[in-house]
Amino acid sequence: MKIEANMVVSLRFVMKNEAGETVEDIMQHPPVHYLHGSGNILPPLEKGVEGLMGGDRKYLEFTIENGESYSMDVIIDNIRLATPEELEAGKPQEKTTDPACGPGCCC
Repeated sequence: MKIEANMVVSLRFVMKNEAGETVEDIMQHPPVHYLHGSGNILPPLEKGVEGLMGGDRKYLEFTIENGESYSMDVIIDNIRLATPEELEAGKPQEKTTDPACGPGCCC
């Protein structure tokens, strides 16, 4: 399954500024979940992961509106179809973790 509109995507990343300083690093934390195509994440990130599959890794470079440049090392942990409720809300539902799941679970 490839990332496209109306999919819930779980990803982790390291984001650095143009000086190479780490701005945010969630590689060792639970993934971020978002509804692809909803505009809830940075547009260059959303565009950059379009078409990727679970397990893919990509390095992105982009400039935001204020002219600052950034790079991101992104790992796609999971992709799934959004539920009708998630599509209506425009975001993923809050997930509960099953005690049987291991670290990094996004069930």
